Amino acid sequence: MIDSSEGRRLHALAEEARESGDFLKALEYTDQATIAYQDDKDYLGLSEVQSSRQSTFKQLFRKTRDTNFLILEKHSALSAVEIAEKSGIKEALGIPYHNLGKYYFEAKEYDKATHFFEKAVENLEKYPNGRHSRPSVIADIRGHLYTAKYHAGDKSALKKALGALEELQRSDEESYNRNVWICGAHIRIAEMLAKDNASLARKHFDQAQSIISSDKRLVLRKGQIERLRKILY
Repeated sequence: MIDSSEGRRLHALAEEARESGDFLKALEYTDQATIAYQDDKDYLGLSEVQSSRQSTFKQLFRKTRDTNFLILEKHSALSAVEIAEKSGIKEALGIPYHNLGKYYFEAKEYDKATHFFEKAVENLEKYPNGRHSRPSVIADIRGHLYTAKYHAGDKSALKKALGALEELQRSDEESYNRNVWICGAHIRIAEMLAKDNASLARKHFDQAQSIISSDKRLVLRKGQIERLRKILY
C-alpha cells in the first residue's frame, strides 16, 4: 500500500486541532490532507481522513445540537466507507466501518450501529494492518459494539461492555489514546445505565471524571462529562 507522508502529517494536525477544540482548523487540515492523500494515491489514508472530518462534525453537533452537522457527519462517514470499498484495499475498511457505526450510534439507530461495529471488528481481525489492528483498538470498538447492543435492547451486553473496558484498562496503549478510550467507555456505560441502574451509572461517571481531571488533554471529554452530569445529577 502507498503511504503518503504529507497526508499523514496533515491528518495528524487535523486530529490534534479537533481534540483541542479548534474545529475550523481541524476541517482546514482535513481538506489539505484529502488533497495530499489523493495526489499520492494513498486511498487508505484518503478514506480515513473522511472519518476524521466526520468526527469533527460530530463534535460540532454535540456542541451546537444543530442537526445540519449531524447530516454532514453522516455523509462524511458514508464517503469514507465508499472510498475504502472502491479502493479494493481490505485493510482500509475497518476504521470507516467503525466510524459509520459511531454515526448511527449518535443518531440513536442502534441496530445499524451494531451492524457496522461488528463489521469493523471482523475486518480488523481478518485483515490486520499495523496502524489499527492492535488489541486495544479492537477492545475499544467492542466496547462501542456492546453499548450499542444494550441500547438496542440486549441487556446481557452490559457484562461484555464491562469486559471490553477491563481489556482496555489492561492494555499498553500510549497514554493519550488509553485515557480517551477508557474515559469514553465509562461515559458510554454511564449513559446506557442512566435509567436502568443510576448508582452504577454514577460510579462510571465518577471514574470518567477522575481520568478527565488528571489529564488536561481531554478537552472534548470534559464537554461530554458536563453534559452527562446534567442527566445523572
